[in-house]
Amino acid sequence: MEKINDKLFLWISSLALLGGGMNAFAILQFALTASHITGSITRISTDLIYNNMLHLEIMLSLVCSFFLGAIVSGIIIGSGRDFELRKRYGDTFIFIGILLKFIDYYIYGKLIFVFVLAFALGIQNGLFIRYKGMVIRTTHMTGTVTDLGVVIGHYLRGNKDITWKIKYYAINILSFIIGGLIVALGFKYLGRGIINYISISYIFSGIYYFLLRYKYYKMKK
Repeated sequence: MEKINDKLFLWISSLALLGGGMNAFAILQFALTASHITGSITRISTDLIYNNMLHLEIMLSLVCSFFLGAIVSGIIIGSGRDFELRKRYGDTFIFIGILLKFIDYYIYGKLIFVFVLAFALGIQNGLFIRYKGMVIRTTHMTGTVTDLGVVIGHYLRGNKDITWKIKYYAINILSFIIGGLIVALGFKYLGRGIINYISISYIFSGIYYFLLRYKYYKMKK
């Protein structure tokens, strides 16, 4: 595994890029975030108090869609919280890519579209729990920013052996930002067409995973 760790992290970073892009698309198209569940749950509380039932339904639907995606992720990936190349990550991302193309064709512009985005991101977020001892998330950056801050604090206290963790977390955050920038730029000039590129990118990420797994098992022989 160590021989392909760099390629593996490149793949993980590409997923963060896609996660950032998906969130940017949801914001630009619907003025909603598809994976920031903390904010959505808080809005549920405020909507209840101020009797904003229409918005409450939207927030509940977003949370439930993301939650359902996480359940599906658990079914697909199975038990165990560590990343393993034998698991069905490739199938999952190809499925997400096809799903995005399907909903683009049939329900683009309807509110249910953003719920499907939340569902897809729920699947994605459930895939990575722990990698090389680190929690890796690719659909939102709250935990990653927190972890980066904690690791920098440890470094400032004199632990110089964790410099690589700082790099990993920083690259993950940067990838998410770049994904948002790319999709925002694409949306500006391509509009609806940008979802095709996101869809194709997910399919390619699944194919890349299969190539990575093939190379790994070939090296083991």
